[in-house]
Amino acid sequence: MEPAPDRDQRPPFAPEAARRARIGLHLTHDQVAYGLAAFRVNTTADAVAAWESGRSVPTEAELLALAEILWCAPVDLMGSAGALREHRIGRRLSVAELCARLGLPESRYLPMERANEWRGDERTTAALVRELGLSLRDLVGVAGASDAIDDLLHETLQGRPKSQLTTMTRLLGLRRSRVASALAGMHEEFAHRARVSLSWSDGVPGARPRSPTGGGGGPVVDPARMADRFWELLGHPAAEPGMIGIWYRDRHDTE
Repeated sequence: MEPAPDRDQRPPFAPEAARRARIGLHLTHDQVAYGLAAFRVNTTADAVAAWESGRSVPTEAELLALAEILWCAPVDLMGSAGALREHRIGRRLSVAELCARLGLPESRYLPMERANEWRGDERTTAALVRELGLSLRDLVGVAGASDAIDDLLHETLQGRPKSQLTTMTRLLGLRRSRVASALAGMHEEFAHRARVSLSWSDGVPGARPRSPTGGGGGPVVDPARMADRFWELLGHPAAEPGMIGIWYRDRHDTE
């Protein structure tokens, strides 16, 4: 039996999105609480108000029922889906339902979900991509490799795009030329912004040039935006389980 989730295991929740959806349907907190009872979720108007204020977070069952009441997808109330568990919830699938579709025993799947480290073979990865509607970026996320990609992108912006090319190509399973073009594009865009930033202060009395690097030597750039731009330059590729990609990285690291 799957253990009951505690607060730390609850899915992410976007209070303002829930509030907007409720108001758009002209529902009161009392009406939402009443509707939730039809899905065997017994709660109060005060609890619904607490979710919308951010004072508390609904459980997985509560979020799924709330999405039904508010006529929206669970992911709309989550803000975004990044981890494996979040994608599963976003598709309104229980662990048992997803495992049945993947052909995996729950005892094998659950540790991967808890650690957010997908390690399926080509067949089960193909099923996962299909059932959860994953892009390659999503697959990177559910494999727990987003941080590794971000680290490589930081190295690229520090002036070493070619040194990261082989590792990035191996992780993503894309054509080398495609990855090289995206990395070079990111590096050039960042270098241009740095030149503009430095030249802006030229001739301004008392102005201090804005360094393209932070105090620790890393580029001053929003990590989320950095990753967004990289995937934009790649063209938001689809996940293709037949490629040698992110979910094979442990195998490569041992060779």
